[in-house]
Amino acid sequence: MQQHVHAELVGGPEDGRSFIIPAHNADLPMGEFTFPSPRDGEAPCSPCAHYNLRDRRPDGVWRYQYAGEVVRP
Repeated sequence: MQQHVHAELVGGPEDGRSFIIPAHNADLPMGEFTFPSPRDGEAPCSPCAHYNLRDRRPDGVWRYQYAGEVVRP
């Protein structure tokens, strides 16, 4: 069963942005991601902002810390 959790970005170009992401195992979201993620049929972003899972706030929102840019070909 797929669950969803609230997430917030900390630092980088998307600082303060919050959204809902899928959580596949025991309410744990993915450990890292690149933002924005390209959609099917779209060229990948270059550079893209990369975020790593940092911690969880007391209110249950997962925070992702900016980890730099990723250049995609």
